[in-house]
Amino acid sequence: MHKQGYWGYIFTLPFIINVIVFVLFPIVFSAYISFTQWDLFNAPKWVGADNWIRTLKQEQFWVSVRNVLYFSAIFVPLQTLIAFVAAYLLNLSIRGKTFFRLLYFMPVVTPWIAGGLIWVWLYNYQYGLINWGLEAIGIAPVKWLDSQHWWVVIGSVALTNVWKGVGSSMIMLLAGMQNVPKEMLEASQIDGATGWKQLTRIVFPMVSPMIYLVMILSTISSFQTFDVFLGMFGSFVAGIPDRNMVPNLLIYRDAFLLFKMGPASATAWLLFVIILSITLFQRYFEKRWVHYD
Repeated sequence: MHKQGYWGYIFTLPFIINVIVFVLFPIVFSAYISFTQWDLFNAPKWVGADNWIRTLKQEQFWVSVRNVLYFSAIFVPLQTLIAFVAAYLLNLSIRGKTFFRLLYFMPVVTPWIAGGLIWVWLYNYQYGLINWGLEAIGIAPVKWLDSQHWWVVIGSVALTNVWKGVGSSMIMLLAGMQNVPKEMLEASQIDGATGWKQLTRIVFPMVSPMIYLVMILSTISSFQTFDVFLGMFGSFVAGIPDRNMVPNLLIYRDAFLLFKMGPASATAWLLFVIILSITLFQRYFEKRWVHYD
């Protein structure tokens, strides 16, 4: 038994080292750096809570928080709703289910560079397909990505992110729906339950834990959004107007373009606090609509 325990420690050692080096150490070091002034080249200089106070007083930080809140308010409910409807339809006995499942999942595996270029063309003011459709019904074209109104730009990017992420959410919800007992659905049909009643009274309550999981994961990913903005606006982060910034863009710019690791780390930890607060808020209302029985 002693020898078996010894070999157990040996085999788990690479995993433990990986967690310590690539998870625990970066977290602790980032927390330390947030209280220092460090440019990646010189030794860190302790400045106390100056980075935190300066970030909290910075208008650009609160603009980025406003933008990501608006982004999340569009992305999370819209993606969850579309994914739920798509999963429900693809769970029915229809022809070509495999093809449609593949079609919905294709954006997930599409690189952001390719997806971003496609959506930039769709949003193009002069030649974009979306503005062409608007002009066809008598509506003036819109500057989706070049608008002076931040809510138009952030909303456009959020819709692009819905296109990209709805497939993975659909797969999770579809897996939950396939666990709904067919006997229960057949019994409800005998009792006269229509498709809408089955959806709202049986399917939704039984899939609600998976819906809650999708909402939690979508919320976290929306507050960590970064690649969608790079795909839409290019890799030149410094060229993005301040009114269209989100926290992760600020972190990237401060850390790797301006070499201000202290403010970048402070912003990252403040973003963590915001994500944690919203997750706990969602957790508070969980028992009111999520059914685990």
